[in-house]
Amino acid sequence: MIFKEDWNKCKERFKAYWEGEILDRCCIAVTAPRNMPLDSKTELHQARDLLQKWTDSEFRLNNMMYEFSHTYYGGDALPNFWIDLGPGIPAAFMGSGYDLGEDCIWFDRKHIIKDWDNKPELRFDENTEMFKLLHNMTEYFCKNAKERFLVSMTDLGGTLDIAAYFRGAQELLYDLIDHPDEVKLLLEEIDKAWILSYEKQYEIIKQYQEGTTDWFNIWCPVRSFPVQSDFSVMISPSLFEKFTVPSIIKQTDYLDRAAYHWHAFDRPGADAQLDMLLDIDRLTGIYWTPESYYCCGDERWYPHYKKVQEKGKRLALQYVAAEKVEKLLENISPEGLFIITSCKSEDDAKELLKKVEKWT
Repeated sequence: MIFKEDWNKCKERFKAYWEGEILDRCCIAVTAPRNMPLDSKTELHQARDLLQKWTDSEFRLNNMMYEFSHTYYGGDALPNFWIDLGPGIPAAFMGSGYDLGEDCIWFDRKHIIKDWDNKPELRFDENTEMFKLLHNMTEYFCKNAKERFLVSMTDLGGTLDIAAYFRGAQELLYDLIDHPDEVKLLLEEIDKAWILSYEKQYEIIKQYQEGTTDWFNIWCPVRSFPVQSDFSVMISPSLFEKFTVPSIIKQTDYLDRAAYHWHAFDRPGADAQLDMLLDIDRLTGIYWTPESYYCCGDERWYPHYKKVQEKGKRLALQYVAAEKVEKLLENISPEGLFIITSCKSEDDAKELLKKVEKWT
C-alpha cells in the first residue's frame, strides 16, 4: 500500500488485537504531518457549495488524496477513506429525507411520525436518493483505491438514534413510557433496515478489499462495526436494558466482530449501562471516545479500562494525548488494546512508537 508500506505487518497486528492477543506490541495509531508529502502535486480544494462538499465523489477523493499524501501513518494508523454521509443514514433509506449542513448531513429535520395512530409505513428502499448516492460513492472509491488506501463502512448510527430522527428526541423520551409497544415495533423495523444497510455496502466493498474498516480506522479481517446508541445518554439503565440492549444483541449476532461506541460516560447510570454491554457475549469490545478531546487516557478512567479488559473485551481508546500513552501502558494490559493518538511531527511519532515497543 503506497501510503502504508508496512501494511502486511499491520494486518497481523490487527488480527492479534481482535483475538485479544498481542503480536509484538499493542495496536497504536500515531498520525502526524509528513516531513515530505508523498505527492506534492495534489492540491486541497475548497467546495463551491454544500452539494459539492458532500456528494461530489471526484472532489472528495481529491481532497482525501491530499490528506493521505501529507499524513504520516505511524504504527497501525491507516489511510482509510470513510464515506461520511451523516450518522444514522438508514433513516434516509426509510424515508426521512436529509439536509446538507456545514459539518454534517442531517436526517432529523422532518419528524415523519406525528402520532402513533397514523404512523407511516417505513421500509428499506433502494430507490431513495441517499441510497443511490452511497452505493455509487462506495463503488467509485473502491475502484479508485487501487491498493493505495482502504474504504470504510459509512456511519449507520444507532437504532434509537434513528427512531428519534423519525419521532423527535423529546417525543420519543415520553414514548418510552407512554407507548413502549409502539416503540419496540419501530425499533424492530429499524433493526432490519440497519442490517440491510450494512449488507448492501459490504457486498460492494468485499469485492475490492480484504476485510472491513470503520470510522475509528480499525481494520478487521471479517465483518465488523462500532454499534452505538447516542440517545441512550438520556435514559435510565432500566430503559437502556429494555430498548437499547435488544438492538445491540441483534447487530452483534449479525456481525462477525462488533464493538460498542461508548462516550458521554461521566453521568449517572453510565456504569450500569456499561456493565450490561460487557455482559453481551458477542460484543467484542468497547470503542471509548471521551467527552472532550484528549481526556481519554486520564487516570480517572483506568478502573473502567481494566473492567473492560477483565471481561475479555477489546479496548480502543480514541484521542489519547501522546504524553499520556506511556503511563497508560504502565497501568493496563497491551493485549487487545488499540490506542489512537497523534504527534506534532513525524519524528515525534517515530520516537513515541519506539517507546511503546517496550510494553509487550
